[in-house]
Amino acid sequence: MKKLIIARYGEIHLKGGNREFFLNRLLKNLRQRLGKGIKVEHFNTRIEISNYDGYDEQEILQKVRDTFGVFSTNIVDVIESTKDAIFECIAKIKVNESFKVNVNRADKKFEIKSPEFAAMCGGIILDNNKDAVVDVQNPSVTINVDIRIGGRAYVYVDDTNDNSKGAGGLPVGVSGRALVLLSGGIDSPVAACLAAKRGLTVDFIHFATPPYTNDLALKKIEKLKGILEGHVGKTHLFVVPFTEISREIQKKCDDEYMITIMRRFMVRIAERVGLQLSKSDCIITGENLAQVASQTIQGIASNNFCATQLPILRPLITFDKSEIITMAKRIGTYNTSIEPHMDCCTVFVPNRPSIKPDISKVEEQEKRLDIERLVEESVKGITC
Repeated sequence: MKKLIIARYGEIHLKGGNREFFLNRLLKNLRQRLGKGIKVEHFNTRIEISNYDGYDEQEILQKVRDTFGVFSTNIVDVIESTKDAIFECIAKIKVNESFKVNVNRADKKFEIKSPEFAAMCGGIILDNNKDAVVDVQNPSVTINVDIRIGGRAYVYVDDTNDNSKGAGGLPVGVSGRALVLLSGGIDSPVAACLAAKRGLTVDFIHFATPPYTNDLALKKIEKLKGILEGHVGKTHLFVVPFTEISREIQKKCDDEYMITIMRRFMVRIAERVGLQLSKSDCIITGENLAQVASQTIQGIASNNFCATQLPILRPLITFDKSEIITMAKRIGTYNTSIEPHMDCCTVFVPNRPSIKPDISKVEEQEKRLDIERLVEESVKGITC
């Protein structure tokens, strides 16, 4: 008998002929996340993580749970799938509260059917624990016996806190590559995580306006990048010099269209970077319908005309702000996002921005600007 961590995958089961591709990516992501020396192996629809002696077991377990594509995890005893070996293992479990036994008989060659075997295991628990009480409806703990094809079984205990749940979704890297507009606020880091949860590898692009924004603002972005890499894997950050564009818009365009035109420039530059530098398949933004004046249907739609080759995806478009904050706290970005460092949109926000910008009027305003030159110079000035 030995202990190890098992991980189960959910949606990957549905992938049919492509299942092996998705599974291999998940195994690769787990190996990269856990580091050299730790074994990650696939065995009969379960992923086994072992050889982590010397590491904090709970830390390893949390890293596995935070990996997109993992549906659930447990620390288990691995034993031979024989009646005697399972009974011996069950007899060592200490229970002083209500419990039930759940048997999953994946190996149909195992001689005793699940309900009967669960009752037999329950009897052993009762014989060895005087305070244990059977409760099949609302138990405090569940003793699980997972009998797999191939001669092994997993035995583990779950409590009512459901701590076994994984991040879910698909493995990062199976759906292509995305370039995420990372502002430093609450929304865009959450959008990045949701994109990664659907299998997208993500890179980040940030628009900096020195001297209006300082080094602390950039350090905040780098800190967010570091936190997010704990969820989405290794990323690249492209920092775009945006000061000249912002000044040109402020000088030559009507005040009410300033934010709309700035955002349209961001999309143009993001598409250029996505195609030329990050080799992205799409652009991701943290836009949320009607959250601020620039995120009305008309404001959001005006950005779409500026991306001609890459789609713009908006994972947060229908979320409540409270839902976004909850997710930001869960992934660990919230406290950094609320640090008081300004971004370019905050610095140049007009008193009365247009909430329903007419696209024809916006395009008329943009004729006052040398769009191609401004975009090209910003792209040339990118640091990464």
